[in-house]
Amino acid sequence: MPEVIPVEGANRWVLVHGLCLHAGLEEIEVSPAEHLARMAALGEREFLDALDSLGGRHVILLGDNHGFRVFNDATGMRSVYFSEGGSLVASHLRLIADAHPHPIRNDEQGRQGAMAGWDRTPFVGISSLLPNHYLDVADWSVRRFYPRETNHYEGWSTARKVEAFRDMWNREMRHLVATGSKLVMSLTGGADSRTGLALSMDHVDDIELFTYTAKTNTGDKWSKSMTRDKHLVEEIKALAPLQHRYFHVGTKNLPRTAEINASLEKNTWQSHGRWLVPHYANAYPQDDVVHLRGNAYEIGRAYWGTNEWNDDLESLQQLYRKRTKRDKGLESEESRAADFHRGVRRWEFDIPLHGFHRWDLFYWETRSGRWLAEILNETDVAFETCVPMNVRAMVEISLAFSIQERSEGYLFSELINSGYPVLNFPGKNDYRNLYEQTRDERLTATALHVAESPLPLEPEFTVTTVAGKTHSVNPGNENIHIPREDFVPGARVERSLRTAPNSGDVTFTLTSPYCHAKAEGHWLYQICVDRRPVARWDGAARRRPVHVTVSGVTAGTRVSIQILALRAHPGAASWETASRARITDTIFTERIPRQSLQVATDMPGSLFEYGEEGVHTVHVDHVGDLTTDSFAVDSPQRVDVVTTNCVIPLLVVRRASAQNTVVMCNGAVDQDISDGRPVFQRSTWWQEINQNQIYVCDPATVGDQALSLAWGQYSLKYTVIPDTSRAVQALACLLGSAHPNQRAYFGSSAGGFIALSLLFHDPHARALVNNAQFDWTRWFAPAVNSLRRKRLGNRLPADLRKKYPQRTNVLNLLSTLSMAPRVDYWVNLASEHDREIDYPEFQRFKKQFPQIAKNMRCQKYKDANAGHNPMSKSDTLELISRHEPKN
Repeated sequence: MPEVIPVEGANRWVLVHGLCLHAGLEEIEVSPAEHLARMAALGEREFLDALDSLGGRHVILLGDNHGFRVFNDATGMRSVYFSEGGSLVASHLRLIADAHPHPIRNDEQGRQGAMAGWDRTPFVGISSLLPNHYLDVADWSVRRFYPRETNHYEGWSTARKVEAFRDMWNREMRHLVATGSKLVMSLTGGADSRTGLALSMDHVDDIELFTYTAKTNTGDKWSKSMTRDKHLVEEIKALAPLQHRYFHVGTKNLPRTAEINASLEKNTWQSHGRWLVPHYANAYPQDDVVHLRGNAYEIGRAYWGTNEWNDDLESLQQLYRKRTKRDKGLESEESRAADFHRGVRRWEFDIPLHGFHRWDLFYWETRSGRWLAEILNETDVAFETCVPMNVRAMVEISLAFSIQERSEGYLFSELINSGYPVLNFPGKNDYRNLYEQTRDERLTATALHVAESPLPLEPEFTVTTVAGKTHSVNPGNENIHIPREDFVPGARVERSLRTAPNSGDVTFTLTSPYCHAKAEGHWLYQICVDRRPVARWDGAARRRPVHVTVSGVTAGTRVSIQILALRAHPGAASWETASRARITDTIFTERIPRQSLQVATDMPGSLFEYGEEGVHTVHVDHVGDLTTDSFAVDSPQRVDVVTTNCVIPLLVVRRASAQNTVVMCNGAVDQDISDGRPVFQRSTWWQEINQNQIYVCDPATVGDQALSLAWGQYSLKYTVIPDTSRAVQALACLLGSAHPNQRAYFGSSAGGFIALSLLFHDPHARALVNNAQFDWTRWFAPAVNSLRRKRLGNRLPADLRKKYPQRTNVLNLLSTLSMAPRVDYWVNLASEHDREIDYPEFQRFKKQFPQIAKNMRCQKYKDANAGHNPMSKSDTLELISRHEPKN
């Protein structure tokens, strides 16, 4: 039902009718209507800004004693028609035509192209309200209210744009789920439905997906398309947990068909897919169904050929004539030209548009606001529709990329990659997967390659043992494996392709037939270019072939395949067999060099992230084998430390002339952002810290079973702290901090627990901790329970404290030292948890162990806004600098 809210302090009101959902970056506590009324009380600008954050499908009125203004939703999905002569505004064209007859537009008046033009309809005198404009019924004028300034998101990084887009989508979806409606979404082989699915994975349990398909493939274009869709949908279903159903189209005389067709004649004045509506209505007979659609993406994709050189009225007129070509030969050319210029003036395409491209706005307003709106009027007979991207701020984000990026669908691939990356890999409207499509496009591009030839493998592969010794194995075939006697953590096997004879691309296939979830974490496959790792995946994670392309190699480039052992299986023939992989289809394609080296695989998540290309992978026993030359000055360098139980990710920053090292330990990790990838908190500050730095990522926060918090507790049998300490101290020595006085450990919250744990193994160093969690079993119950369930056999906290007192409480661990460690503890007494739990724990420790605690200082402060959150960046940097170790 419509909601009417008076505007405080004024004789005005706001009315919201339809599905209206808040999607702004900041949550509001009231209904959209009440929020709009509050903003209207503040001013015109505030009201309009509030409109930019609304999604759904609705109409909004802002009125007073003299009349009202009408605003449709962001892309005009809720159609709005109006007639000055009839003094009528309505959601549907025929509502006005039935209430107040209007002359029917004939072909000479542009009837055939009416839907593709500005605001024309089949009735002369009835117009359509275009998005980004409002109708003022006081004088029946229309005014553009958007854009009001340059694109807000133009200077944002891609990551920030993607995060904001996802946050808006998720907020809107949460409000939609809260309505209690039955949510359904069509799933096809195209990019749009896949983008919507990836963005909605947090709510996938609340959505039923459906695909309409043909009963049989009769060989015609349509049934071939349906068959291809079904093939791709089955690939997607194998990658994601979905509630999904098929329904077959082609059945005639469905129930209620005559009734539905009669409604369609009234509801809409165009036909797009009317034959589908009876199928929809019979598949979903409930009254509260909302269909999620993936429209509006085309605005961001520069769909009609937006370019740098066509942002002018002359080019727009050419586009207009092309879109209304059905009028050619029926309506006079003078009349067509007059209508174009009329529309330019009425819909204000001749005013400054703050850098927004005219073609983008024309598509947005005349395609989405006209054609798409009528499609939804068509399907309204079966169910309500919600287009989650129907939010002006989200559309604006999609326009904040370069035209090249937009035409390539860059944002939408990034959205899939951030929400559910594997959905990027099955083909989109194409049987080939993404790797195969990009490979084939590259190889068929004109004048890019001269010759294609096999690139032989070296006949032998090299085994490097944990002792650093090497020996060669000639398998007599294309295989590579870890020999049984060498299957111990830290062992490395490497087989190379012959060096590239010229500039070009190297492609090959790596097939490992063994695949089992319980074997994951025992060995890795790694692709290297000139000994530099560029891609990596778990050895037991995939049975199907992995296709690899290394583009942009030059003469002498060597590509190799490595296997890294992570667990100990010496002498086990079965594990040697499991690690065996076959290297085939090794092809070199000579081409004119166009770009720097690039790597592609069809193994999701295998490529190293930006800045990680030079990851050093080294066993914990051999970290000292690295040299100073392994770390370029002022260049963050990833180091993956292999242990018998896991891989510990570290990030190392070597600063020029620095002799001291600070070790930064992670606190809680937001898995919605990290998605199981290594996170190095505060590493973006590295240029502001004048010391060498080592950032520690807790390995239990990485991978498919990633936790937000683990406090170094990888399993009941293994805590990562001792191995982390060995690696960190060895790296610090390489960086020139050989004396403990040159090392400091920093962490807040759970990072404080880890910093103090590392200090136990380096007791002559110093620890700086903020709101440290001394006993992690007393922290937030859901986080503790998640760790217990996934890693610690679901043991009760009391049992863990009793059996593992030094692993659960770091002060218990420090109490076993024979010396007094140096600790500076900053605690916010405005944080209830720190005030009531951890600070008293610290006080008891000082009282019980005065000799050990004599160098442990407590700095108390109060910050009610921060609570348990760490101190600000500036305060943290100051305390790290102030307590820089002395040589």
